[in-house]
Amino acid sequence: MNTRRHVLVVFDRDLTHPAAAEGERYVHEVVRRWAAGGTRVTLAVTGTPAHEVVTGVEVRRFARPAALVAWLLRHAHRFDAVVDATDGAVATAWLAVRGRTPVVRLELRSHRTGLRRLPVPVRRRLARWAGDRRTTVVPSPSARHELRCRVGLRGPVLVAPPGAAPATGTGERADHPVVVVPAPERGLDVLLRGLPLVLAQNPELRVEVLGDGPELPRLWRIAHDFDVAHAVVLRGRVSDDERAATLRRAWLLVSAAVDELPAQAVLEAAAHGVPCVALDAVGARDFVRVGEVVRSPDDLAPAVARHLAQPADPRHAEELARRCRGWADGFRWDRTAGLLAAAVEHEVRTTRRDGPRRRARFDIATAVRLPAGARVPAGALRVTDEVVEAGGAVGVLLNGCDEFDALGVLDRLGIEGAHVRLATHDDLMLGPCPHAPATEPTRKVDDRVHSR
Repeated sequence: MNTRRHVLVVFDRDLTHPAAAEGERYVHEVVRRWAAGGTRVTLAVTGTPAHEVVTGVEVRRFARPAALVAWLLRHAHRFDAVVDATDGAVATAWLAVRGRTPVVRLELRSHRTGLRRLPVPVRRRLARWAGDRRTTVVPSPSARHELRCRVGLRGPVLVAPPGAAPATGTGERADHPVVVVPAPERGLDVLLRGLPLVLAQNPELRVEVLGDGPELPRLWRIAHDFDVAHAVVLRGRVSDDERAATLRRAWLLVSAAVDELPAQAVLEAAAHGVPCVALDAVGARDFVRVGEVVRSPDDLAPAVARHLAQPADPRHAEELARRCRGWADGFRWDRTAGLLAAAVEHEVRTTRRDGPRRRARFDIATAVRLPAGARVPAGALRVTDEVVEAGGAVGVLLNGCDEFDALGVLDRLGIEGAHVRLATHDDLMLGPCPHAPATEPTRKVDDRVHSR
């Protein structure tokens, strides 16, 4: 991104909010990297009213969403671009400012978008009118599929996966089975009801549930009703160090999320060498590489029992851990920040360009491996394209290009002998890696998450 830009990022809350979750972490990791790179960033959120600078980012907090919307309507035109990451009423403010200020939609909760509350015909019309002419960024290919099929969005959608927090501290896997649940989700009650089956095979099993929320009292009652309370620990909200220490002891991570997978929790667990069993929610088949994705909550407990039986062999457990770490190593916050910055720069250029607006078709991409010695001149590609050099090889991901478009690009650059193919799921998730990923999919990835 041009470092002379002044970008406004709008979200419901920031990382200091007591209810902050993965969305807040995503925004925090991105904006602090932008600020460190020289871009002027303002973050507007709701919370305790304040105006301060945090890690180089100007933060404005407003007591109520209405106050935030009012401020946006007065000041949004002063910024070079706006990143709208809100979930709810604040997003409607962009209907008033679009056309004057380039707007990029960051959709971190595709299943909770405010348009989903409306009737399908109204939802599709509003989505096409408000979103088809601007760039949207999502964390996974399946989130893009959700917007296409459920919301009816037809505009350009770029995939920018989150990064993986590196494993911290030292410690060994517990002697007895430890299952970690990253959040008390609605689907967890079915797992608790099926826990007697798992305990029959693993009497020393401990299930540690991290995070708090309104579901905790009900889950605790269910644990007592099914006589599994002795094996369940509701940890509540924990610090980053406590969560890392828990993952170092864990045998398995279980996500009971029905709507959308907590991708960052899965990647953090993978960085500690912990596989995952998850429901088939949005993002599950994107981020669960070692483990299993089940279609029904009733299948969670049997899947947990199967996977707890496998790591009893230390050699098998070490192989699983190696594959998990290899998968997590491919996710970097620097790439996330770069992809979102490219989307902002793309929107700025297309919005302010005179004449017809040329849009890339982000649902299709081409991976190119350049021959030895070939290089891509600076500024020769779109800002949304990626170029990675590693081990003497150069990989390029051309977003919005099929193989024939890519051949035209290579011809324009005077590059011959390159290997060209349509981008795969791993290319979208990990970037144009010159080398193959460290692990293969546990199950065949659905066609719906492939690049088309």
